[in-house]
Amino acid sequence: MIFFSQFILLPCLHVYYFNYINRQYFFINIIIILKLISLYIIILLNMSIILEIMSMNLAFNNISQKLSEYIFYQTFFNMIIIKTEELNFLVYNYLLEQGLNHSAFSLASEIKLEQYASKYVDETKPGHLINLLEKALVFQQIQDHIQMNQSFECKVPTYLIPKHICQFTERKQLIQKQEKRERELVISNSLMRSQEFVSKDGQTIDQNIDYHDQLPFTEEITLMDWNPFKNLFAIYQQQNNCIKMIQRDGLITTSIMPAVISESPHKIKLMKFDKASGNYLFIIFENGVVTISDSSCTLIKMFNIKNSQRMRDFQWNLNWPNLVTICFEKEVEIIDVFKGNTIKIFDNCYYFEWRFYDQFIALDCDFYINLYQIECERPTLSLKADVGTTQIEFNKSKTLLATFSSNLNIVKIWTLLTDKYVYEITHDKKIIQFCWCSSQNANYLITLLSDEIIIWDVEFAQKKCSYQLEFDIQSMISLDLLVDSPQVAITTQDNRIMIYDLINKKRRILNVQQMPNKICRMNEDEVLLQYSNSICIINAKRVE
Repeated sequence: MIFFSQFILLPCLHVYYFNYINRQYFFINIIIILKLISLYIIILLNMSIILEIMSMNLAFNNISQKLSEYIFYQTFFNMIIIKTEELNFLVYNYLLEQGLNHSAFSLASEIKLEQYASKYVDETKPGHLINLLEKALVFQQIQDHIQMNQSFECKVPTYLIPKHICQFTERKQLIQKQEKRERELVISNSLMRSQEFVSKDGQTIDQNIDYHDQLPFTEEITLMDWNPFKNLFAIYQQQNNCIKMIQRDGLITTSIMPAVISESPHKIKLMKFDKASGNYLFIIFENGVVTISDSSCTLIKMFNIKNSQRMRDFQWNLNWPNLVTICFEKEVEIIDVFKGNTIKIFDNCYYFEWRFYDQFIALDCDFYINLYQIECERPTLSLKADVGTTQIEFNKSKTLLATFSSNLNIVKIWTLLTDKYVYEITHDKKIIQFCWCSSQNANYLITLLSDEIIIWDVEFAQKKCSYQLEFDIQSMISLDLLVDSPQVAITTQDNRIMIYDLINKKRRILNVQQMPNKICRMNEDEVLLQYSNSICIINAKRVE
């Protein structure tokens, strides 16, 4: 501070001195002052350069961090020296320990072991080579099963030569393949885009459909979840206080699990299969006890959570079967279900959704949508959503985010690359809701009005087509599972369920006595309808 103040005040002092100097020294002092001013300008330029370097240092902070990590690892491995004679001596001792005396003698003669064996005899212990290999396998096992700064327990043995394969390594490979496939798909879509819709005004061809299978129950269904991996239903009936596992093939009950804790009956509040493998059923009781069972109803883990009376919902991580997010009224808690401990707690959170295995979004009370990395405390990106945002939804590939404000009647599309939205959808009529539907070549967003559904091509920022509705609409559900045929189901006030094939413009109508509590796609061909006392399956395969 003193250094800079001297150079800033120095020209002023010389100007003051110039006012009182003798006139005969006028030109001499002019030269001195000009030199001081030039020196002052040079100092200011140097200060600006320093500030610019500081800003560049902040900008390249991540790069320097990665570089330092690279240098650390390079330095670390450069400090590990493996000498040929040491390795030969360990192999020689291993052959002797295994009783292979002739092989050991041949090896010693060939490598001239007597020249350096005396240096390593005192430092070598029995089983030295095996001990080093075991440590290397432990390191390899940790490397294969570490993710998000934590190591996952694996019960599959690790060998020296065969490649280690378990559900965690398979999940890693699947994630890498999905990312590669998405990149290839983006490139192919940018090169060639097929026009899937012929006209702007959709013309539907009506077809009636009936139930494919139906399973009635004597008691009311309280909770139900579908496991597409195991082709299995989990149905909880509060009056019987038990969970029934029902196989889709034949709708046969495979097992019954009483809802008990230490042989004492308790009511279940929520239950869901994990979304990564379908191997685990996560059950939360009303008293806060959590149990994790497999698909055969075998108990794996049990622990407690606090404030269960304020809990609204929970979400499995999409890729890792050990992470679950508990959603409360104004906060979320991410837990490791196998260890039973809390990883993170976020306050002031009114909406939560996983994006990838290590990334998620959270909406706060000020309508900011924050994008987090699970290992970071601060958000990596913050989006300012509109006041009155009531619906937030990712597209199928999690690359686009749509938000809907019922107050402003606006749907906005975000890429999550910047904090600005890239596309805006609005209408003169009131938008009831929206949903995503995808095909092989495009991302479509569908808006539901009171008498019309409109399909928007988000990538080209244009309206593709629309369908006029002659019924009083109740809700719209996306059946976005098919690879090449986006579908939506629309329920009406007069007990109709209409399934739209958006590409080939065919509409199928199902007349029901009451509206189902839940509609979801089971597989490429079937859609599940859950009623209060029955489950029904209809054939919703694309009609050519």
